[in-house]
Amino acid sequence: MTTYTVCVSDERHASYEIERKMLESAGAELRLCHCETEEDLISQCADADAILLDLAPMTATAVAGLKRCKVISRYGVGFENVDLDAATAHGIQVTNVPDYCMEDVSDHALALMLSCLRHIPMRDRRIREGAWNLQGTSFRLKGKTLGVIGAGRIARALIQKVSGFGLSEVLAYDPYVSAEDLAALGVRKAELDEVLSQSDIISLHLHANKETEGIINARTLGKMKPTAILINVSRGPLVNDADLLDALERGTILSAGLDTHNHEPLGADSPFCRLSNVVLTDHTAYSTMEGVEELKTKAAQNVIDVLAGKAPRYPVNTL
Repeated sequence: MTTYTVCVSDERHASYEIERKMLESAGAELRLCHCETEEDLISQCADADAILLDLAPMTATAVAGLKRCKVISRYGVGFENVDLDAATAHGIQVTNVPDYCMEDVSDHALALMLSCLRHIPMRDRRIREGAWNLQGTSFRLKGKTLGVIGAGRIARALIQKVSGFGLSEVLAYDPYVSAEDLAALGVRKAELDEVLSQSDIISLHLHANKETEGIINARTLGKMKPTAILINVSRGPLVNDADLLDALERGTILSAGLDTHNHEPLGADSPFCRLSNVVLTDHTAYSTMEGVEELKTKAAQNVIDVLAGKAPRYPVNTL
């Protein structure tokens, strides 16, 4: 059996036994690499037949340095760190796993919503310091309006989960989804400004690209209620950090729950860490035992399919 070499670009997971077993059964060996730059990708993965890509920057230069790569299988939904045009020009199939973490990320969005709504992290910290019977600006969830910006798989899973909470309404801004499709979910399609101005909780569910970068900025934050909560489990670049910090510091919105950030790791010196009206997590909304197993299995299967000459289940580019 032909032996292929499959490189893991950046070793971020504790174990790669799922991928290793799957790939070995397909005649491929797994090599763990530590790539942070395009130069690292070229020096460590140049002879790879396939790459399981995490966060390393697969730029046009990096793609050009791959001698025999047939597939770049991205661990995750997004593929912003891959130069698709370059990969396509070199005949390299790019794949992703768009459906692996719907339940996990929507669970996390809900957890952030409730944490912000009831100040759970702040109360936990203060009680450990000896405080008690703390007062805060809290609201009940019943009767509130949820707004989702982006109405894809994760947003729809979240909408289903909150359906029994007695919300007044769910609004969605998504130019690519019809009003009829949203109505079937019990959601009313609205323009962005209406979602911003009418929602008590706003949850972001967008890819990061030129169209969506900085969609949360001084103007859009200014449209929001002073009691509004912003949730971001999608991508950091959707938010202009300086504008959000200003809104939180001045109290023009109530709070924010952020799992994704413009600068990762966030670092203890981040100004967000000084604010009590922010709940911060470490870009791990996807990270459940079930979610990670599904991610690894599907990412490895994408590689196996392409190396076997089959069409992958989750192609990103067209060759």
